[in-house]
Parts: sequence; structure tokens; C-alpha cells
Amino acid sequence: MNHTAKILLALVQEAMGWANEHNWSEEMLVWGNIFRLAQRQGVRASVWSAIGKRANEGKLTAKQMPDKALKLQWALSAEKIKNRYNKQRQLAEKLAEAFAEEGIDTYVLKGLAISGYYPIPEYRECGDLDCYLSTTKASGEFVCRYDDGNEIAAKIGAKVDIGFYKHSHINYKGLMVENHAFCTAIRGSRDRKALERHLQHLLATKPSEPIEGTHLLRPCADFNALFLTAHSFGHFLTEGIKLRHILDWALLLNAEQNNIDWRSFYEWCDKMHYTKFVDALTAISTEYFGLNIKNPLIHTQSDLRDKVLEDIMFGNRSIHNTNASKFKKRLMIIRNRLFGGWKYSELYEKSAVIDTMQMVLAFFFERKPRI
Repeated sequence: MNHTAKILLALVQEAMGWANEHNWSEEMLVWGNIFRLAQRQGVRASVWSAIGKRANEGKLTAKQMPDKALKLQWALSAEKIKNRYNKQRQLAEKLAEAFAEEGIDTYVLKGLAISGYYPIPEYRECGDLDCYLSTTKASGEFVCRYDDGNEIAAKIGAKVDIGFYKHSHINYKGLMVENHAFCTAIRGSRDRKALERHLQHLLATKPSEPIEGTHLLRPCADFNALFLTAHSFGHFLTEGIKLRHILDWALLLNAEQNNIDWRSFYEWCDKMHYTKFVDALTAISTEYFGLNIKNPLIHTQSDLRDKVLEDIMFGNRSIHNTNASKFKKRLMIIRNRLFGGWKYSELYEKSAVIDTMQMVLAFFFERKPRI
């Protein structure tokens, strides 16, 4: 890795409050490059907090700091991220309140549910609100309220698009919401359907907690560990992930490492072929972020650690930052799968061609999947 990437990782480590004794010469601190890489990796605001911390502690001299123009740009971008987070949070609370009035629980998937683990929650960049809506009846039956949630959102003025089987798209006063009928993609795979049943079982049977007194619910740690892994790995195969995804994982481990059933977690990871990927994320977290793992059941070694990190830092092939049509985006996903062969052979231990063919066939012949 180059100096820019190493410095960025060290600043992220410092932002999280983990031990960091790194020092750099003025020549190494090319702040424009560091800012752009932080922006691509979704950690601008957190890195800005680390710069301020180092400056206050005398670890950065005036000459080592970014120039005035970049400092202003960085400070404004961090403030914008903070304001956006607070606005999203407020709108999410109002939407969850509308659901609660109809007896619906709002489980938050990743995003706001994970931001509480950050030293400054508002600095965790969130794109949209992912949620799973349900009701537990008096009989104990756990019922998905996907359709009801769409209807309620429309009644209070939101725009609702139900064109995708896994989740609807809701635009509520500028807040983009994915209302999930299924937590994960289930088409074309019995194993993925089994995982979905297990995730819903965790939501139904394990206690969740309100996010700071709101109607928004943070799922249990067992759910978050498995869901984050499945979600991140899916994106890693098709378009790449960001440093933010690793940071979410590291902070979850830091807070919940003794509250997760690791034997069950790794059984599911083995079944779904996630183990090598999640081991790499954990190894990155310990080696580059300084995460302290004390639970002996957690895997901390990975031969693929640096290869995965290199791809995350420099191999991103996002399909979202484009004006391409839905059809073209699907073609881009297929391209990314087929040309990311090492991810399949070394991490997933499956054939990229066969897996892609199954995905395409499922798109045409399993339009409305069930678990």
C-alpha cells in the first residue's frame, strides 16, 4: 500500500479511539490525496475528527496540517454529513412512529443501527434507511408487515416504488427508505432462503433494543453480525465495498464480541461460504485498526487479509454512482462478477460463471420468490 492509504488507515484507527503511535513527515502528508481517498471510502468525517484530535494533542504541527482551503472544505463536508445524518434520523423517527401507530415494529438494518457504535454517531455516513417491518401477534406469531408499511408510507405522502422483489423504495420527504420484504437476496438459492429464515427467526426470538428511546429498533448482535457479513460480501462480489463497511464490522466486534453466538455464526458462514471473507475483515480490523479481540472463539488470522484490503481501497467498481439504466446496471453486475474471478475462487470457493448463470435464471424464472 502507498503512504496515502497507510496514513488514512492510521487516522481511522485514531478516530475510533484505538491506540495509535504513528507519526509522519510533512512530505508524506499529501492531504489532498488523503481527503479524496477518505471521501471514496466513506470516512471523511471520522478522519476529520482524528485530524482535529491530533492537532489538539500536538501530534500535528501547523506546517503538517492541511492548507486553509482544504481545512475549510473538510470541515464543511463533515458538518454536512452530520446535518444529513440528523435529518435522516429525525425523518426515520417520524416514519417509525407512523408505523408504530398501526402496531408495526421497525427494525433498522445496518446504517443507523450501527452508527451507535461510533464515537461520533453522526459521522457515520448513511445513504438510506433499510428497515424490516413486523408485528408479533399475541399467539407469538412473527408476521412481516411489508405491504402494510408501503400503504402507510403512501398515506402520509411518501412515494412508493414496489418494482423490486426484495424491498420497496420509499421516498419520505427526501429520506430514501428500503422497506425489506426479505432481509437478504434469496433468489435462486436454497441456502440463501435458509439464511433468510434464520435471520427472521433471530428478529422474532432475540431481544432488540430501541435506538435512544425512539420507535426504531436495533436488532440483536447475532443478527447484526450475520446480516453485516452477508450484505458486505454480496456487495464485495458484485461491485466492491468501502472502508466504512470494515469499520462497521470492527466496531460491532469491539462492542459485542462477547454477546454473539460465534459457534452458530461460523456454522452459518461455513454453510454460506462467507468464512474466508469475514476472517479477512476481522484480520484487517486487528492489524490495521488496532482492534483488540479477547474472545478466543473469534478468528483473527487470514492469508487473504491484504489482498482483500487492496481491493477495497483501490478496486471499487460501483454501479451506483452512474446514470445508467436498470438494465445496464444489471449488465455491470454480471461483468463485475465474471471479472472478479479471484474473489470466487479464493474467497467464495464457487464458480463465478455458474453463480452468475443461477442469478440470471432466477431473475427470469423466480420473479416472486418465497422462503
